[in-house]
Amino acid sequence: MNPLPNVPNGLRLTMDTDPPADFRAGLGQLINQFHARTVPFHASRFALRLEDQDGRLVGGLSGVMSWGWLFVDAVWVHPDLRGQGAGRMLMAHAEHHAAAAGCHSAWLDTFQARGFYEAIGYSVFGTLEDYPAGQTRNFLRKRLSDDATPAIRQCRVPEPGPGRFPPANDGWSAARTRRWR
Repeated sequence: MNPLPNVPNGLRLTMDTDPPADFRAGLGQLINQFHARTVPFHASRFALRLEDQDGRLVGGLSGVMSWGWLFVDAVWVHPDLRGQGAGRMLMAHAEHHAAAAGCHSAWLDTFQARGFYEAIGYSVFGTLEDYPAGQTRNFLRKRLSDDATPAIRQCRVPEPGPGRFPPANDGWSAARTRRWR
């Protein structure tokens, strides 16, 4: 390993092994301000919640739309429902929502469900071996639209209505979430 570079004069470097959320959020805002000089940044989050008849969570998906892309950051289906189409249904609804909002493509990463995502049209564009140890993290993407608009476009959030999901933001909470059946 190469030796560590010296900290420039007049500066101090500290390490926090458990950085607070406000530090991470502030750092993200500064990065977004930097990017905004050339490519304005706007992100819209949304979530899909699949419940049983008693209101218990049996599946869900969390996604964020920005720069014309949907990033699926979490998908989960209760083990009893796997293989019955619940995951496909969640992904289809998320992709439909993103396409209606103007997203042209979707991407995600997984180390356990590559075959599932390939079966619904995703293709691998990168991998990380041994992340986690003994596994390969796969990065996959899927084209949602053949629309050839510029890559710098923004995904917009459609207004709530029949068949549409409510607009979401980074501060959504259960108290603000409406059920869409």
